[in-house]
Amino acid sequence: MKSFAIALFLSVACLNGACAQQEHIREVRSEHFLVYYPEGVDESYARGIADTAEGYYRDITQEFNLIRDKLWLWENRAKIFIAKDEQDYRTKYKCPAWSGACVNHEDKMIYTYPDQKRRSTVFSHELTHIIFREYVGSGRFPLWLDEAAATYIENKYGGNSYENRLFILKNAMSANGYIKFSDLNQMSTSSLATASRETVDLFYIESFSIVSFMVKRYGRDNFSQFLYFLKNGSTLEEAIPKTFQSVRTIDDLEAQWKKFYTE
Repeated sequence: MKSFAIALFLSVACLNGACAQQEHIREVRSEHFLVYYPEGVDESYARGIADTAEGYYRDITQEFNLIRDKLWLWENRAKIFIAKDEQDYRTKYKCPAWSGACVNHEDKMIYTYPDQKRRSTVFSHELTHIIFREYVGSGRFPLWLDEAAATYIENKYGGNSYENRLFILKNAMSANGYIKFSDLNQMSTSSLATASRETVDLFYIESFSIVSFMVKRYGRDNFSQFLYFLKNGSTLEEAIPKTFQSVRTIDDLEAQWKKFYTE
């Protein structure tokens, strides 16, 4: 994707509000992204970030047919802010110390720092969250579905294999220790924050497995239709029977999903 760089002064928006100081930064523009980076960060790195983001933008949109009403063009492009280093990233953007990137989903902003070892994983996952939420609409789906879409893309395009970790889910199933769908639908970011590491791992793997099951059993087009119903106001309970043959309720979906992974 062709991009170009210009120098400018910009007041960078932080996660918790506008940064107080102005700093001299540079900008790389691509079709759907504006990448801002300070002096000291290589222009080639910023261009690489723009190219990476463009690739995932295309993959995510096409994978689930997530055609939004307002495309990311011109003034509606997403913004990526690159800090000068990891410490600057933590201080300036107030992102978690363990993270390689963090996101303001509503304003389509991603914050990161140079020399990411997990760049493909981070960008495939976080961009899916932004595009998925923009398409379906805030509050129309449970957390597991949001994370399922992100981990599905991360698995397929981001180099992080959830398929290879399905043994964790199958072991939980054999001990009847998987997360029941009724409980899964109630899980939130706050409940995960206090959950054990094992529960969090199972939550992500199980969420991934449900979307993977839907796509493998019913096809990608049907899954896209399922998302379309959600986008247009259907609840999860309403969208499932509208989309998937022989699945009338979430309990039906759970039974078929369980059979798929235990046979």
